[in-house]
Amino acid sequence: MTSTRSPEGGVRGRVIVGTLGLDQHEVGALAVTRMLARHGFEVAYLGRFNTPAGLAGAAVQEDADVVGVSVHSWEYDAYVDELVTRCHEAGTAVVLGGSVLTEADRIALSGRGVDAVFGAYASDAEIVGAFDELVARRRAGASFPGPSEGSDAAPRPDPLLLRDRVVAITGAARGLGRAYVTEAVRLGARVVANDIDADELAGIAGDRVSTVAADVSTPKGADAVVAAALESAGRLDAVVSNAGALRSGSILRVGAEDVDFVLGVHVRGTFLLAQAAGRHWRAEAGEDRTPEAALVTTTSSAGLYGFRGEAVYSAAKAAVAAFSIVAADEFARFGVTVNGVAPVARTRLTEWMGPPAATDPAGDPLDPSHVAPFVCWLLGPAARQVTGRVFEIGDGSVSIAAGWRPGEPETLPADHDPARVDAIMRRLVARAEPPHPILTPTLPAPPA
Repeated sequence: MTSTRSPEGGVRGRVIVGTLGLDQHEVGALAVTRMLARHGFEVAYLGRFNTPAGLAGAAVQEDADVVGVSVHSWEYDAYVDELVTRCHEAGTAVVLGGSVLTEADRIALSGRGVDAVFGAYASDAEIVGAFDELVARRRAGASFPGPSEGSDAAPRPDPLLLRDRVVAITGAARGLGRAYVTEAVRLGARVVANDIDADELAGIAGDRVSTVAADVSTPKGADAVVAAALESAGRLDAVVSNAGALRSGSILRVGAEDVDFVLGVHVRGTFLLAQAAGRHWRAEAGEDRTPEAALVTTTSSAGLYGFRGEAVYSAAKAAVAAFSIVAADEFARFGVTVNGVAPVARTRLTEWMGPPAATDPAGDPLDPSHVAPFVCWLLGPAARQVTGRVFEIGDGSVSIAAGWRPGEPETLPADHDPARVDAIMRRLVARAEPPHPILTPTLPAPPA
């Protein structure tokens, strides 16, 4: 048995890694061992030809939080039930990972008590996040598997949160949109990815991703996205309106064409896409097929608080936030939820943020991958009663924006006396909360 410690010297969690039975392929096991060590875990690598009793025994000896088994053949199937039983009795979580594991395997193994399962396309951030959760559960005294049937704890969500849902995502070729596509597919969705950049878009096409190169700020382009979903899958369950663009400049410097362009991409594009999808959902509801659909729009902290030197962009994103509230009201009768997100992430629109501090997305709080799980949650079954909200997501936190709210009123003077008007206005200003400071490139919540 060899032990690999974090180069920083801290212990984020203790992990046993090895293969099981006659599975002799060590490349994946060694790669995971090194990756976990880089992220601060202390890893004991047991090599090949392990048994469930041996792995569980090592976990007890090393006081391990997690036993991880690297899988590259179907050998594991004969051993997994015994492994889960022994490790859980020892108070240790069980993780299986390997290129042969599919989404169907993930579901089946979760049903057999495995605490986390990773296939060929799992990212380092995904794996590290799951290990962190399992370590935290064990150290908090939780038993494995999770809460027993009949407990008051919320049931663990289906790992395929978006199983077979059809999701259209605009602005999907790169940045946030691409992160949304990756996460939605990981969670079981079929995705229609849209962008105006056909070449870049082609790079994400696959078995569960079809692409549509079109401009959704035109009626033809918006209709094409909805039509593509219906033609390829026969349904449309969710839309993420994410396409964006920027024309920077102060109010006195931007031209009329810049105003038209930015408002066109953000406001008209969001409106037309919602309109095209909404017509389909209304028709479904009219045929007694009320959809459990979701629309997520993209506003920005710039639209909520203003951003210095970005008056047009701020105005466009403020319009999207207001539109989302109205759309939530109108679309509720069709069974559709509508929420806005104000993401904080490093994209082409936020190049002023500079390069990431870490090469691994898990270590970069501004990587778009950290926003994607929350956006996808809004598309899933747990969010069916959540609508008309704006969520600020990114840079290490998530919150709900409170929005404009009326303050304590004063009665208007019937005589329009300037002195009374002056007194009323002074009282209102004196007791009001100070306005939120305008955002600048030095503040942590820029437009995304």
